[in-house]
Amino acid sequence: MSPTALVLLAAMFTSVAAFVVLRLRTGSTPAPLAPARGSAAVGVLYAFTVAFAPWAKESASRHLPSYAAGIAYHVAVFTALVRLVHSLFGTPLPPVVNAATAALIAVGLMAGTALLLKRCADPRLRAISVPEDFFANGLVDLTLAAAFATAMSSGALPVFQIVGAVLLLYAPLGKLRHMLFLLTSRRVLGATLGRRGVRPASHPSGTGRG
Repeated sequence: MSPTALVLLAAMFTSVAAFVVLRLRTGSTPAPLAPARGSAAVGVLYAFTVAFAPWAKESASRHLPSYAAGIAYHVAVFTALVRLVHSLFGTPLPPVVNAATAALIAVGLMAGTALLLKRCADPRLRAISVPEDFFANGLVDLTLAAAFATAMSSGALPVFQIVGAVLLLYAPLGKLRHMLFLLTSRRVLGATLGRRGVRPASHPSGTGRG
């Protein structure tokens, strides 16, 4: 195993351990006292499916290009992380898989760059942004760029592994920790609203609210 692969492996173990600690520190949700009026399981299913749709999100429905860019961005990040893990095995991807993942990563990189530029150019977004917003976006974009470069040439693999290691080490420390807490918060919210019979129920206006 190469030195950069060892660095990446150490970063992965450190990141996973940090996420486990973070999850344990959040504790568990107190048991509900009121009688159930609906299904918690159905609420969780809603939270991870329909509630992500643009028509269930008031802000997303008004900014569909940004919503689509965000979806492409997250798909690319997941694809890059899969490639990062695969790089530890030292075996090349099949040409078709390599080309498909490269295309996904390229689209996501363009989307992420566009979102970063939008944050910089829009005074309303700048007003609610903190320095970490720009740093996190830039670091993810750099990781996607390194992943794409690796898909084009195996010579870029060491750079991809080092940049990926930095991303993994940073993830539990900053806003990227939402990759874990999005799942836990959605589960808790979905179970709570489902048990209360609030979701998935139609909003009085005829549209959902995520």
